[in-house]
Amino acid sequence: MPDTGHTRNRTLAAVLIAIAVICLALAIFYFTQKTTFLAGSPAKIQIKHGLLFAVLAVVSTVGANILWRRDS
Repeated sequence: MPDTGHTRNRTLAAVLIAIAVICLALAIFYFTQKTTFLAGSPAKIQIKHGLLFAVLAVVSTVGANILWRRDS
């Protein structure tokens, strides 16, 4: 019988990496573009949103790293 815990951790780690990539892309978007996308203020560079998505990218990457190493 296959070890489903091992597969589940690897799958979750891959999902967290995908989330990190999306968050990193959004962080770059918010740091470089004047926008009102997902922000209720006039068009400007959204530093707070960029920082939020950058932190989420780092947290997702750390979580994926922990899950990936747990399988080894």
